[in-house]
Amino acid sequence: MIRLLDSGVQTEYAVRALAYLAKRGEGAIVTVKELAQEADVSVNFLYAIFKDLEQHGLVHAHRGRERGFSLTRPPSQISYLDILNACEGQIEKKQCLLDHRVMCDCIHPCAAHQAWNLLREMAEQQLAKVTLDKMATHNPPWEQIQLK
Repeated sequence: MIRLLDSGVQTEYAVRALAYLAKRGEGAIVTVKELAQEADVSVNFLYAIFKDLEQHGLVHAHRGRERGFSLTRPPSQISYLDILNACEGQIEKKQCLLDHRVMCDCIHPCAAHQAWNLLREMAEQQLAKVTLDKMATHNPPWEQIQLK
């Protein structure tokens, strides 16, 4: 089986933790330890993930007495694509679709290069429509697992 878009565990954990943060309400400040417990994720791994999320402007770190993280904007304005880009980088395929030994680019495109670029653009447009508020409330897979 071939996977068109295969995100890593880092993105999966980020989505889970951010969904729990979003459920706390706008302006909520929550520690990574609390989020790790709710999302069933390693605290240390989640700290590393939140560092990336902070660098990409999705969360804000609070220091001092009220420490923790908060969302930088409403969950309806944070997309799966935002999270994916923060955790995995942009969607791209450097190797040629027709021969993985060759680097394919706009200067030396193969016959499938234009199709891949169009497919990537369409995927990005659709993933940008999947927002954090939807991920947090619309049948989250991690909550289905807990019910079983």
